[in-house]
Amino acid sequence: MSAPAPHDPAPDLLHLLTQAERLLQRRLSVILRAEQCSPEAWRVLTLLAAEGGRPMTDVADGAFLPPGTLTKVVDQLVEHSLVYRRVDPLDRRRIRAYLSPRGRQLHDRIAAQVRGSIGELPMPGAERDQLAALLGTLTDALSRQPAAA
Repeated sequence: MSAPAPHDPAPDLLHLLTQAERLLQRRLSVILRAEQCSPEAWRVLTLLAAEGGRPMTDVADGAFLPPGTLTKVVDQLVEHSLVYRRVDPLDRRRIRAYLSPRGRQLHDRIAAQVRGSIGELPMPGAERDQLAALLGTLTDALSRQPAAA
């Protein structure tokens, strides 16, 4: 008979990250619903706000959306005059997406609400900054060394 596995009191990192992501997503959903913005559209707006115009393939990767879904999301954003598309001046085969002034206003309004909501958490700012730095380090490490297939 084998011995029982020792109890590991250390929290499971994957579980904690998943739990935190879901709780943050609930908080974000309240804000996005009030602004009539989907989480997918918010990810696209955030990417475009950070870097101006971006190729659609980069937006799909950064927003974690398959190309077909991204096209539908961007079509809706274009329809609401939040985003516009242009042919890439360096590679005419590529299309770049840009945030419109109206899209910038929506992004800035939602971003301020998100910052306020996160700021309300009973967590010192220094710890929040440390957590952001640690998550950035984890993301960089995972990006540099992808999982083996």
